[in-house]
Amino acid sequence: MNSEKDLGSEIFLDSMEDAHIQHLIRLAQDPTLADLMGWDTCFEDHETAAFIEAISLFAFPYSRASKPVVFGIYVKPQIQPIGYVVLKGLNMDLFTAEVGIAILDRKYWSQGIGKQSLQLIMNYGVKELRLRTLAAATLVTNKRSVQLFQKLGFKVRETWYRSWPMPNGELADMLWLEWTA
Repeated sequence: MNSEKDLGSEIFLDSMEDAHIQHLIRLAQDPTLADLMGWDTCFEDHETAAFIEAISLFAFPYSRASKPVVFGIYVKPQIQPIGYVVLKGLNMDLFTAEVGIAILDRKYWSQGIGKQSLQLIMNYGVKELRLRTLAAATLVTNKRSVQLFQKLGFKVRETWYRSWPMPNGELADMLWLEWTA
């Protein structure tokens, strides 16, 4: 899905080959990401299917087992993705899905790329898949993620206290955020 025309920027979403996923796996080795994302981001390069499965796990009661819609986030002139966006748990009876996003390459943090990428996947979900509600789960402590979703109109629906097992074994609080078209 080349969408650079949508925003007039150098950011676009596109499908990924195994080599691109392997690149994301190497970026995910950054130890600070485990604390931000709440899961063990350490995969071996050849574990592309396990990586896609990990980013495709869903949490909401209305979510359904479905094939995830995963795109790499690309910034021209880079030929490798700097992160990913995913629509998962698609429930086409209710026109809902969960959205996940991660900018894994830290040199692209705090540049508005996450916001533009999230806008692109939201537009794709509404226009192409006719979704009406998008949900997101994020750690309460991941302030950047919470602010990003709220800037784009997601509202906190619920706090799940001590609900998410962190890689260190502790239980963390999660936010359930929703956006309605």
